[in-house]
Amino acid sequence: MGALLALPALWVDHEPGEIATGLLSVLFSVLRLDGAYARFDDPEGGVPLVIWRPSGTAVPVELGVVLDAERSLAPGITTTSVGLDAGAYRVTNVALALPWETGRVLVSARRSDFPTAMETHLLRVAISQAAIAIHTARRLGREHEARVSAERMLVKQNELLRSLVDEVEPSLASLSKHVHDASRLVSDVDDWNATRLSARAAGPPNEAEEKAARPARLPLTRRELEVLGLLAQGLSNKEIAGILWLSDRTVERHITSLYRKIGVARRSEATAFALRNGVV
Repeated sequence: MGALLALPALWVDHEPGEIATGLLSVLFSVLRLDGAYARFDDPEGGVPLVIWRPSGTAVPVELGVVLDAERSLAPGITTTSVGLDAGAYRVTNVALALPWETGRVLVSARRSDFPTAMETHLLRVAISQAAIAIHTARRLGREHEARVSAERMLVKQNELLRSLVDEVEPSLASLSKHVHDASRLVSDVDDWNATRLSARAAGPPNEAEEKAARPARLPLTRRELEVLGLLAQGLSNKEIAGILWLSDRTVERHITSLYRKIGVARRSEATAFALRNGVV
């Protein structure tokens, strides 16, 4: 009995198959068995754990006879006499019907008094402890698999994010440059407008000074100057709209207006105009 009570501690951190093997080894040594069979069903729908002793390609014959009649066996613990050419066997069947574990354990011995009351009690204790240990091992194994799967998924997500960063970084750098150039263009236009207002307040403008302050008088609004500057840098209408927070249709309207004001009909001509007049 002491050996059976020590089983839960011996089975800690063991796999379900190792626990089932250990159970049969203990039963063989304590009960002096001739054969043993154990099946522990997987409550999650996995493959049942099946093992028998003596090990071989087939279940011992006397146990097979009882297993063939498994459906007609009564629940709980039952003992059947099986006569074979090799002799008469007493086969005890223990049906597991726990809320979280089902299965069956069969043991056989040639002794006519098998199993005694004490042996029946030992069977109950050992098989119940094995069922608890196997259930715990399965649960811990699934938790470990879930953690490993989550860690693998996290690694894949990090790799994907790094890949995306590597792909978009050049585009972000280019977009940042365009935004910087557009901001500088707006600042230059603001400075020029401030200079004109100051000059008007001081008196009639001097043509030479005004020409020096700005390479050419452009008949464009501030927004049209911004659009022209970005257009001259090779940006598409959609990119210009994104930088200036405008709709595509609004950008098209500004381009049509500035084309008319500076007398051009295509982007290449507008770019040349912007370069001649110091817009970029």
